[in-house]
Amino acid sequence: MHRLLCALGISLLVSACSSGNETRVQSAGVTTLESRTYAVAATEYESADLKIAHDLVEGALTSRGFARADTAPLHLQVTVDSRDASLAVGSTAGPQSLSPAKRRKPLQSCADKEFRVGITLTRVADGSEMYRSRVSEYHCRLPLAEALPIMINAALADLGKPRGSYSTLRSGIE
Repeated sequence: MHRLLCALGISLLVSACSSGNETRVQSAGVTTLESRTYAVAATEYESADLKIAHDLVEGALTSRGFARADTAPLHLQVTVDSRDASLAVGSTAGPQSLSPAKRRKPLQSCADKEFRVGITLTRVADGSEMYRSRVSEYHCRLPLAEALPIMINAALADLGKPRGSYSTLRSGIE
């Protein structure tokens, strides 16, 4: 009995920080983009993480055949944010909120943060959204800069074939 309790205790300790990482994705847009040329508004990056995200998105778009230009039919916007995951975002409680609060796992050693990335391609001529993707993940110890490549790949995975809201789970130790 003592061994069983020890084994259970150890597995709870390990499960608090070794469960999989869930990536939550919301994507919408058209299946065929008329243009593969985009412009970015001149901006001063307020954070190093936003600069990293912008560079990663532009690199991913280039690898998919897109090109940046000073004037183009599409406008690219990238957003990044991080917040304490125990705080809900939105005016309603529970799953109807924009982002519900996350509770700590049993024996979790640190508080989670929620990282969010947004990518939007808008048609300049009329302001219509051609593609929009929002990705979010919870992390306890991983810095935002290290989560960005995975999150941006997930955000652009639906480009040209948006799938709505879904989650993916990957293994990882946080």
